[in-house]
Amino acid sequence: MRNLLYLVFILSLFVSYNPTLCITYNYSQEYLFSKHLFYVEPPQTAFATDIKPISYPAKCDLKQLHSVSRHGSRYPDEIEIAAFESLEKTFANVSVAKEWYKNPFPMSKKLQLVKRGEIEPYFDGLQCRKRYAKFWDGVKYDPEVIKFQSTQTSRHGASLMAFSEGLFNGKGPLDTCKSQPIYYSTPPLLQDAEHYMFFACRRWNETVFNNNTLRDEQVYAYGNKTLVTIAKRLSDTHHISPPLDPNLVPYILINCQFWLAAFNRSDAWCSLLSPKELLLSRYYWDLRYYYQFLYGHPLNTRLGCRYLTQLVNEVEGYLNGNSSMIADIRNVLGFTLSILFATMGVFKNEYPLTANLTFEQIQNIKYTGHRLIYFSSTLYYEIYTCSDDRVLIRVVFNSEPFVVPGCESEYCEWSKFKEIFGGKIRCDFEKMCAYP
Repeated sequence: MRNLLYLVFILSLFVSYNPTLCITYNYSQEYLFSKHLFYVEPPQTAFATDIKPISYPAKCDLKQLHSVSRHGSRYPDEIEIAAFESLEKTFANVSVAKEWYKNPFPMSKKLQLVKRGEIEPYFDGLQCRKRYAKFWDGVKYDPEVIKFQSTQTSRHGASLMAFSEGLFNGKGPLDTCKSQPIYYSTPPLLQDAEHYMFFACRRWNETVFNNNTLRDEQVYAYGNKTLVTIAKRLSDTHHISPPLDPNLVPYILINCQFWLAAFNRSDAWCSLLSPKELLLSRYYWDLRYYYQFLYGHPLNTRLGCRYLTQLVNEVEGYLNGNSSMIADIRNVLGFTLSILFATMGVFKNEYPLTANLTFEQIQNIKYTGHRLIYFSSTLYYEIYTCSDDRVLIRVVFNSEPFVVPGCESEYCEWSKFKEIFGGKIRCDFEKMCAYP
């Protein structure tokens, strides 16, 4: 018995001190998706085909549809790729990372769509056709009737084309697949106040993107409180020398996201982080974007006014008989959707996001960019006319309608909608964005 206990003791010491047996975590894709850690949409909704047509309010017909979609899943951006290259150097001699520590994302592919990202918006188009089957029935493509627009980047243009393929699948004149050619417009990027409103606004550039003291203070405090601890744990556990830079910790999560989007793998970078560390790493990005694109800065709550103005103008033009346009379909950045939500006052948490939230509070945050705005997310504004002369608007995001603050139900009186956003419909964008 004594010998047996001695052997158990020696074995436990061997396991404890053997540098090749480092702590890692095994996550399924289903688990990672369920925790809303990424911008990648769960496949069961991204590629769903069993879409039921919507039902209409009594005595009403859907007459106009406005769609604002985010582009499909993409390659990392320049900053992310540079961080991945730093992670490659840091983990080059870490045994558990030997099969995947090298950065597979070339700078030449930055921000382009991955294969999944080319398919996602195609399914968005298919789902739009099925969800609004009665609306699209008998409608033929006409550039004066159906307007397509995108931000002036390749991933947005390609996503818009994929959406149109799904929407008009088999309805056009080209080749055996009967594809439909479409026209779409792309305003100059830095003048695009409807889609790229943040960078088109000098005041936003100078006071929110740059010189954002509150954002920098919160992010710095959170890094000292949380990222330093995670970096030390990883450095000690995996014998990393020199130690891991705490600023790279959030990019471990981002690296996992792109491995999932590009290679359909969940066994690489996420395996380094515990379930708690995964959420804490995501909260770093939630915190940054809250002060940059959501309620953390008051300018963000007005910056979507140019889009709301054109929405009202297009609806009024149709209702007054001055326009034949029935659908306005756009492809934009995820940050554009964040700005629109902040301007509309929706998806607002009970408390502001700060560096000193407890872990329990972070767990209970209901709305963040990662929980809401997947790659290829879609926002719809449905316009109904009714036999009793009412005009209604319903707003639907990722297939779920929501009540606009100030409206009595998800079907909001058009006049009430205009009243709620009165000052944000006729805003002077140029004056608001002048600096100083």
